[in-house]
Amino acid sequence: MLIAPSILNANNLDLKSDIQAAVTAGIRRFHIDIMDGHFVPNLSFGPQLVSDFKAQFPEIEAEIHLMSNQPEVLVPAFVKAGADLVELHYEAMTEEELNKWLDYLNEQHVKAGLVLSPDTPVTVLTKFKAKIQQVLLMTVYPGFGGQKFLPTAVSKVKQANELLAGQLPIEVDGGINAVTAKTARDAGASVIVAGSYIFKSGAIAGQVDELMEILR
Repeated sequence: MLIAPSILNANNLDLKSDIQAAVTAGIRRFHIDIMDGHFVPNLSFGPQLVSDFKAQFPEIEAEIHLMSNQPEVLVPAFVKAGADLVELHYEAMTEEELNKWLDYLNEQHVKAGLVLSPDTPVTVLTKFKAKIQQVLLMTVYPGFGGQKFLPTAVSKVKQANELLAGQLPIEVDGGINAVTAKTARDAGASVIVAGSYIFKSGAIAGQVDELMEILR
């Protein structure tokens, strides 16, 4: 199991310290939510943060969850900034555009992920599975942190795992805590995004250790 803390829930005024605390506790990938105020009604980080992150933590993976319907502007910018994995929303563009940008990421030797919002059927994965290295199933509606895990997500994780025959890692994002992390793991998820649980529920190192122990 891989835990990818979402820095959206970290202390923005002391972001480096929060990231360092998680790295010291054993984290090797961070989930960076990019919201443009159009595809979702919220704003977050930009390419400069990713560039600074990779300069400070070059051995740690930067996973970019792109919540934007402007891939022509942002995908090349985050590739240039040093993103290790860029995840695109199926709902944010046409299938033709999605194919184009997945091809672009593969050509740039950046891992590509496909994100499905809660109402999107997992069957769409069959069209793109040859071009992606990871699937992200949203277990809340995208746009804001701190939401509750949707119970319907469990069956979607199981369906996706069966559809992909276990060939791609399945990530879950939203409402993750000690209970829902284990539920998602048991359903077939292999990557867990945890935001509030890691950064707002106690000492960061302790929360990371606790979640790692639960997921063993």
